[in-house]
Amino acid sequence: MEGIGFIQDLAIVLIAAGIAGLVCRKIGLSVIVGYLLAGVVVGPYTPPFSLVSSIANINMLSQVGLVFLMFAIGLGLSLSKLAKMGLPTILATGLGAFFVVNLTRLFGIAAGWTYLQSAFVAGIFVVSSSAVIAKIVSELHLSHELFAQRATAVTVMEDIVAVVTMTVLASLTGDSSGGTDILGMLAVMGAFVVLLVGGGLFLVPRVFRRLGGDSADPELQTIVVAGILFALALSAAKAGYSLALGAFLLGAMVAEMPQKKSVEASFAGMRDLFSSVFFVSIGMMIDPRLLASAWPWILAFTAFVMMARPLATGLALVLTGTPPAEARRAGLLLTPLGEFSFIIAQLGISAKVLPEEYYPITVGTSVLTVLLTPIVNRHAEALLRAASRVEPRWIAGSLDAVHNWMSQFRAGKSAPAALRLSVGRLGQAVAEMLLVTGILIFPPQTLPLLVETFRSEFLSEGMIVALFWSATGLATLSLLYAVWRNLSAISMILADGVKSAHFNPGVTAFALRAVFFVILAYWMYLLLPLEALPAVVWLVIAAVAGILLFFFSRRFTYWHGVWRASVSEVLASGKAKEPENAVSGGLGEWSLLMEEVSLPAGALLAGKTVAELNLPQRLGVSILQMERNGLILPTLKPGTRLSPGDRLLLAGPRDNLALAVRELMEGAAPSAEGANLRELVMGSFEVGGALAGKTLAELAIPTKTGVRIVGIQRGAERILNPGGDELLRVGDRLHTVGTMEAQRAFGKMARS
Repeated sequence: MEGIGFIQDLAIVLIAAGIAGLVCRKIGLSVIVGYLLAGVVVGPYTPPFSLVSSIANINMLSQVGLVFLMFAIGLGLSLSKLAKMGLPTILATGLGAFFVVNLTRLFGIAAGWTYLQSAFVAGIFVVSSSAVIAKIVSELHLSHELFAQRATAVTVMEDIVAVVTMTVLASLTGDSSGGTDILGMLAVMGAFVVLLVGGGLFLVPRVFRRLGGDSADPELQTIVVAGILFALALSAAKAGYSLALGAFLLGAMVAEMPQKKSVEASFAGMRDLFSSVFFVSIGMMIDPRLLASAWPWILAFTAFVMMARPLATGLALVLTGTPPAEARRAGLLLTPLGEFSFIIAQLGISAKVLPEEYYPITVGTSVLTVLLTPIVNRHAEALLRAASRVEPRWIAGSLDAVHNWMSQFRAGKSAPAALRLSVGRLGQAVAEMLLVTGILIFPPQTLPLLVETFRSEFLSEGMIVALFWSATGLATLSLLYAVWRNLSAISMILADGVKSAHFNPGVTAFALRAVFFVILAYWMYLLLPLEALPAVVWLVIAAVAGILLFFFSRRFTYWHGVWRASVSEVLASGKAKEPENAVSGGLGEWSLLMEEVSLPAGALLAGKTVAELNLPQRLGVSILQMERNGLILPTLKPGTRLSPGDRLLLAGPRDNLALAVRELMEGAAPSAEGANLRELVMGSFEVGGALAGKTLAELAIPTKTGVRIVGIQRGAERILNPGGDELLRVGDRLHTVGTMEAQRAFGKMARS
């Protein structure tokens, strides 16, 4: 029967993945290693025969797995988080790639490679695997750590670096028709991202509301979201980018919406199923015979990656304002190579730049880095302490000085008031210009498909084309008018800010408007296909646009306002900023983690009070928050009783935390739905004169700021879960848990 072979292959892949993953988890390794090894076992290169009959079918399913993986990563790293990471993360990603490329160049000189060979190997090394790192962060319970969030943001940005890298390498070998205009390529990519996000934030919330909002039918919601997911992934692929980019962007958009929790729960099973197929399919491409002959190079590549990537990414993060301790921990997470490395290796082999054995070398290096990264990060604090003992003091001092300078620079308010007022409007204008660029570049690519789909006796090709360009023109005109209004406002603000006896504000504003007009005109000249129509036609189009703006400017402003309001409404909940002077990593030295757990029906501890549990005294574990029926209880009284369905956020030492979770889950199977409490992060603050000499009870820090004090470092003494009578001293380091906003509020309290 047709299709039986596919069912057989899928059964073999899933069973092999399950067995290998279980074995790896039992011995303390990442399940990803198990999936890769399962792929080697069932793949076509393992004698005596291949257990899988059609690798093409498995590779097809692996693409589905990649889409679900990137969607899940986007759900965990929302647009507000990306915006919060902001320019420093983008700069850190670019700087890290620059350092890796140059370190690889030195490695290539020692190995005797040509310039092109060094460039391709640098491309292999320059990108870590966001899917693998997300899995490691989840398995090691690091999702609430600032350094883990920073590493996740960097690795997502590295996916964009990977696309740019592949395009540049293709151009170096003569396989690209796009030239080497890197800045232009980045601008077009940015336009695509803004177009996808801008359109998605306008349409997706409306789709959710049509489905019934929070009371939507789970089945219909899952089907519709899956359809949108594949559509956006396909649009990214059609635009020349990775499927992963579109899937990630939808996840980041949904993460801003109230339906995030239900969507995350409904997609968890599909994500786990197809992601295992994705990693198994990678393992199936490994030829063990080539691995056996290339092991010296695999070991050399692995050693280089495990040293060069943490060094490069850690230094880049420090140079962009990340505390050195946090930067080093993030660097240790950013070591595993992944799917983009395989693609770049294959590109180099097909271009005859790299020998064929470089593919299994790349895969072998990826497997070893995936294997070593969880081990390294489990012992990260001990490794970093050992490194600090042998590190010259001038290096640590220099890194601290750079961080302090960057912190002062980022917190400084010495810029002129006019410049500060202009920054926000300039950002809006740039985003809207990118959106216009995306509208004029990408939607026209779908015009032939629209014509083919809707052409009929009632709707001719000419009518479809006219309707399409009319809609595109109106959308573009509305955004162009908004851009011009922002630039005009900037002109007036700057003119008023520089007024003096030598500068007339009116003349200055007019001159600035003229400069902005020339910039906009040149930008439109680059975008519009001027050669496609006679000059007279373009003059008519410009005249019609002017008439429309003159008579319908208020309507264009209204349309733009509706779109802005829709986007702002979705992003309104994500405005928390990173706390100043807070650093993560201090709790890691104590092996403290946070764990979310949902108390199942039938649990033996259901009905017990917080006092009866006595977790802080027995296990050194604190209950930071409880969610009950959608209501967050940030502080718990001793008499609060636990009920089935309560979601608890715990913090404590790794081993004791595992014991507490087992106690809470005893008596019933765990709920399939994970806890979704407010996102908390760990921070660290030094006690100064504002807090010294007072007890924790007197300060009432949780009541005033929402931050919980979970530990105090006093010289060599460590006080876990301090009581209210604990007297603070100058120099004490308080380890805190709270939201970004709460940490920021406590930072202000500590400095006041």
